[in-house]
Amino acid sequence: MKYLRIAILSFVLFFTTCDHPFEFSVYEANVKTNQQNTTVKNLKLLEDISLDSKEFKFAFISDVHFFYDQLNEVVDDINNRDDIKFVIFGGDIADQALLREYEIFHDIMKDLQKPYLTVIGNHDYNNNGEIIYKKMFGDYNYSFEFNNNKFVLFDDVVWESEKELDFDWLTSELKANETFNQVFVITHIPPNGDQFDDELEEKYRSLMLEYKVPLSIHGHTHTYFYEEGEVSYLTAPTVKDEAYNIVTVKEKDFSVELIEL
Repeated sequence: MKYLRIAILSFVLFFTTCDHPFEFSVYEANVKTNQQNTTVKNLKLLEDISLDSKEFKFAFISDVHFFYDQLNEVVDDINNRDDIKFVIFGGDIADQALLREYEIFHDIMKDLQKPYLTVIGNHDYNNNGEIIYKKMFGDYNYSFEFNNNKFVLFDDVVWESEKELDFDWLTSELKANETFNQVFVITHIPPNGDQFDDELEEKYRSLMLEYKVPLSIHGHTHTYFYEEGEVSYLTAPTVKDEAYNIVTVKEKDFSVELIEL
């Protein structure tokens, strides 16, 4: 009996002193205080960047799922470049959307020496993922300005979110933006992706055309794709491939580069 009590006490002490030895529940969503409101913190860092030129570069990476070693490689490569001013992550931060997956992503991205912003992906909605995302990062839909350009980040996940896309919000963000040099839209699902039916695709593409969006940027498919046109469409490769994109923004133009490590 004595040894049984010691064993039970040891078990209790182990699980009360260890930091997440494993996930007790797939629905755990207790985000640590120092990991909350990451989007607001990074937007504040953006405000501290001053440029002498209208031209700048940002990196776009997407779909880490559970390929953390490859994410580390991409982060290291970006850190070694002085020309990239900030990073946008295109969704699927997690695979099963467990809290621990989000925590690992957050810990890796702490080593990134640039501000970064995120958009939510379909895998990020699994289990309680949307709650974790909201606590750790912030709003699903938001926009920011940088060097007189506007960036609109839009949640266009259909199936896993089980909600209608907020095209009214997107339209309001695209209206009356003539004062900006350019306006870029970032979503996880590309309009020709599996979650968009013909009606949704037509609605999205029509908005891009109507409001003269030069570049629409996406993840989800895990395959690099770039189509130039009146509205150009970029889909990034997966982090698994140790690849990402760089977008060079000029006064009234841009260019896209694929980086393969």
